[in-house]
This record gives sequence, structure tokens and C-alpha cells, in this order.
Amino acid sequence: LGNYYYVMLFPGVFNYELFELYLPRSVWNPDSDKVKICTDHESVFGRKTYASNTVGGYYAARIGVLEYLDKIKRNANVLVVRFETPEYYASLGVFVVREACRKAMNSVPLLFTDKYSMLNYVINEVKNKFHYDVNEVFERSKLLNEILKQKKIFEF
Repeated sequence: LGNYYYVMLFPGVFNYELFELYLPRSVWNPDSDKVKICTDHESVFGRKTYASNTVGGYYAARIGVLEYLDKIKRNANVLVVRFETPEYYASLGVFVVREACRKAMNSVPLLFTDKYSMLNYVINEVKNKFHYDVNEVFERSKLLNEILKQKKIFEF
């Protein structure tokens, strides 16, 4: 339905971040020629306020991820990047997000040897499919900033 998801799972205790990117001429970005970006996140300590930037989509995508993590009995740092394209011409509600994320989590996962391989894969996929440099999103990501820069205790 014109919604595309990249769900990246990194080893660690549950942290979650959603980026929604609305491409030009999509439902939530009809008059712009630039990509509109919204984001919300939660750390291991959870949220204290409503996810006001991505609103219901935040919780709808999160439930699909949590169901999957529960099924495999694992924890993870989760980064979800959603692209809304002009193909999605009528806003149908958060059920679209929930079901698309569930579908993504139930598809065969791609496995990578390390986090950099996964990020490079997503960078190339997004560049080829949407002609967009997703590095802007990665640079803004609080979750990725922590994953890539925070040293683990066993590294000392």
C-alpha cells in the first residue's frame, strides 16, 4: 500500500526508534519537493510522554516488533525506518502500519555479519529504491548514535 519498512535489529536491551519519511507528493507531504521526516524513540527506560511526532504509527509499528521479539524470546535495539510513497494515496489509519510491520517481521530476515554491513545494505537499498540518502536519518538517530559510539564494558 505504498508503505515500505526497514526494520533493523541490533543486539542489546530493548530500545526503539521509528523514523517516518514522507516522500514528495505522498499523503502527508503533498506540496513539498523535499522528504519530510518525523521521529520518536524510547530508551531502555521507556517513554514518559506520548509519541507526538509519529503518533499512532509509533505504537502500531512497535507492536509488530514486540510480537516478533516475544516469539523468538529475544531482546534487541530496534530501528524502524518507514517510507510513505505517493502510491499510498489515501490515509487508511494505523492498521496499515501495524499490519505492514507484522508482515515485515514475519518475512525471512536478512542476516549480516555486523551492524555496518546491515547499515550499508539499507543505505544502498534506499538509494536505489527511493533515490534518497538515508544517512541523514542515521545521523539524527539517537539509537544509532548510542549503538555506534557507546563503548560496552567488555571493550575496556
